[in-house]
Amino acid sequence: MSKIINRYIFKEMAVPFVIVITVLTITSLLSKVIIAVNLLVNYGVGFFILLKFFLFSMPWFLIYIIPMSFLIAVLITYNRLSSDNEITAMKASGLDLLRISMPVAVMALIAYFIATFFTVYAFAWGNVSSKRLIYEVARSKATIGLKERVFNDAFDGLILYANHIIAENGEMEGIFISDQRDEQDKFIVVAKSGIISSDQQAEKITLRLLNGTIHKSEESGLYKIITFTTYDLNLRMKQGEVKNPDASKANSDLTVSQLKEKITDMKRQGSAIPPSYIIDLHQRFALPASIFVFSFLGVPLGIQRVRTTRFTSFSVGLGVVLFYYVLSTALESFGKKGLINPIAAAWGANIFMAITGVAIFYKAAKDSPIKSLAWLEEKKDAVFAVIRSILSWR
Repeated sequence: MSKIINRYIFKEMAVPFVIVITVLTITSLLSKVIIAVNLLVNYGVGFFILLKFFLFSMPWFLIYIIPMSFLIAVLITYNRLSSDNEITAMKASGLDLLRISMPVAVMALIAYFIATFFTVYAFAWGNVSSKRLIYEVARSKATIGLKERVFNDAFDGLILYANHIIAENGEMEGIFISDQRDEQDKFIVVAKSGIISSDQQAEKITLRLLNGTIHKSEESGLYKIITFTTYDLNLRMKQGEVKNPDASKANSDLTVSQLKEKITDMKRQGSAIPPSYIIDLHQRFALPASIFVFSFLGVPLGIQRVRTTRFTSFSVGLGVVLFYYVLSTALESFGKKGLINPIAAAWGANIFMAITGVAIFYKAAKDSPIKSLAWLEEKKDAVFAVIRSILSWR
């Protein structure tokens, strides 16, 4: 009988778990629409490139979405079972809360391994791949972002003007360039035509100018005019607009093994290890572990009888997750400033929420009401009034 009940509860959780992940992922990807539109309009990329960009962006969202979706799925399932008196029937048949919660443990293990895969492997891969994709698109299609009859400053230290630009093959006509890359050697180039090309392997953009002149003013007062048939200019995209992701990587771009290697190298060299490195490393494991913390909170919060419809399972889940991430962010900030131990900063939110979850689970197992929810229900009008006043003040 218990196996049938376990399978039944597990199926009830699996459906909302998948649905919530899908909805939250699609919602989160909307924040990348501006970058996608920029790639589409300014660089003329195709559907496949946009699809790759969204795919590379997903791991960053999923490391947060998976624990959140797990908690909401548990709350929805056990709230529905409690509302339909199925929890009461299970207890009457001799099942205690711990046995009723066994499907949550199985679901937590599955969600944990999925989340760990994303934090340990896919997170760094997605970050580097999305940056590399944007970088390669910007380099390979350098002329697409340029506009005709406009002074373009897309390249570092150069102002480029062209009467006509053919974005498909990089050809330009009526070119005027102000080269200010060297403070001691500034000059102006005027050319009849030119063609811009990219070498992705050499990470180089070259503008080959044809039939033009170079105008240069010397400190002695001399003014030089140099005529050329062919002249090559090596260009570099502005660092603020597009950066080579392989040149310098942030902690979020490093895998767990690379982060460990970096910390080990610092120890060997006798250098002080920045707290951010230790925090970022431990958070790769602390985030998936939050799923087990939420499993202790989800079941007792889900079976509570809350009479008002305002406190739905979804809103309770969002409230718990929001509190967890606010606490985690605050501890992380303290840890990076050296106010608390970096390991405590990474795991502090999990420890606090785990203690709270075990206490709440114990009270629910003893059929004791959770006073905090009862207080929220009694003071709901005052709570919502305070929230509305804060939002209106902002």
